[in-house]
Parts: sequence; C-alpha cells; structure tokens
Amino acid sequence: MSRSSLGSHDRKLRYRALLDDLSTLEDENDNNVQRMEKTASAVREVQSLLAEGGVEERVKHPGEGYLDSRVLRATSDLAVRCSEAVSGNANTYDKHELATHIRENPDFWDFALPREVPPVAFLFGTFAPTPPEQRPRAPRRRVEKQQAAALKAPETVDKLEKTEEGSEMVSRVNRFIIKSYRSGGEKPLSYFHLVLDPDSFSRTVENVYHLSFLVRDGMLALEKDEEWGLPFVTPVPTAQQEHRDIAEENQFIVSIDMQRWQELIQAFDIKKPMMVLKRR
Repeated sequence: MSRSSLGSHDRKLRYRALLDDLSTLEDENDNNVQRMEKTASAVREVQSLLAEGGVEERVKHPGEGYLDSRVLRATSDLAVRCSEAVSGNANTYDKHELATHIRENPDFWDFALPREVPPVAFLFGTFAPTPPEQRPRAPRRRVEKQQAAALKAPETVDKLEKTEEGSEMVSRVNRFIIKSYRSGGEKPLSYFHLVLDPDSFSRTVENVYHLSFLVRDGMLALEKDEEWGLPFVTPVPTAQQEHRDIAEENQFIVSIDMQRWQELIQAFDIKKPMMVLKRR
C-alpha cells in the first residue's frame, strides 16, 4: 500500500474513535463545563486531521470527508445541548426563596432589584377575546345586472352601424368607379389617381382599403401598365363575377405612409382628388 493510502486509513481510524468518544460523552453525567472541554478537544483533533491530509487525498478517499462531517455534526449537537442546559439552569431558582434570603442577609445582597430580564408584556393587552360582529350583507339586486346588460346594447348597435356604413361606402366607391370607367370611354383607370387625395391622408388610406375589398370580391380587376408597370383598375362585369373561381381570390393593399403619400402626389402632379364622395 502507498503512503497516502496508509495515512488515509489511519485518519479514518482516528475519526471513528472520535465518534465513539462523542457518543459515550452524551451518555455520561458530567457537568456542562467538562462536556464543553471534551467537545473543544475533539474539535481541535478534527482540525489537526484536516491539516494532515491534502486536497488530492481527499478526492481519492471521499469516505474520509464523510467521517469528518459526522464528527462535526456530533460536536455541534453537544455544543447546542450544553448551551441549552446553561440557559435552562439560569432561571431554576425560587423567587420567594431569593426574597427570604435577601431579607435574612441584607448586607450580602446589596442591590435594589435582582438581575432578571423583565418579561415581555403588551401595553394595551392582547386582542379582545370576542370576535367582532359581522354585519349582514345587503342582498344583491338583479336589477343592476339588467341595467348593465342594457347599457351594453348600444355598443353592439354602434358596431353594427359602423359595419353597415363601411359596406355602404364600398358600394358607393364601386358605383363611382363604374361611372368614371364608362364616361372615360371604358379605359382602365389609374389606381393612384383614384385613391390619392392631396387634401387628406386619412381619406387616402380609406380609399386604399375600399379598393382592396372590391379587388378581393372580384368586382374590380387590377392590371399593370406594360410601359411603366403602374397599376390600373377595370370594373368586372356581373356575369364574370358570378363565374369567378373562389380559389382565385386576391386582395391588393398598398403600404403607404405620410412621406410616401406626399411623394406620390408630387410624382403624379395631383392637385385635386379624383374620387370625391360624401362621408358620414
């Protein structure tokens, strides 16, 4: 066997001997002072054992660390018991006997009060023994729920009115495009001239959405100019709308912001809006 293994074996034997001594120390009837002295000597011996072994030996022999932890646990338990015994014996005297002793020997007890920690007491006492009275709760009225439900009804009506208003606006845009297409000799209409409103950015955005719905529903056909690649709009006849394949639905939406809106107005030199409709 190597030198390191022999050293580890010897240390394990010493650890086991310490555990036996500490276990017998718990059963002995020694006073607290003797117990504390023996516990302190055991701790010093553990420290010397830790100093003998290196880190590499601890890694190779983990059982040594396990025994060390058991010894430290036993010493800490003994220290706790000794401290509890000291604190418990400190107040094991009779107050009446102490008062009688002071009365009989006034010179020996030359102080006004005994050195006793005053007990914890509350200035206003504890909580009242009787619980507070519970006030009866007023029954909830069903009328309030009916009123709340009635208040929500106008909100639904407003949403329906807004939906109907949007559908009506899309139909008006469609009628305007058909009328302009026919009056212009049935020539395709410029998409940007239709939607751009130089006086209002919000109306331009509304026009873009309205035309996107018409393209999605197949009421308008969108084509690109071969020369410039610009979008043009053409109304779709009703007969072609009925035979249109549902799988070919498309929606055309132009991404536009304030800067792009101004640039398009300058590029197409738009002075007045082409599509002027009355909005509610």
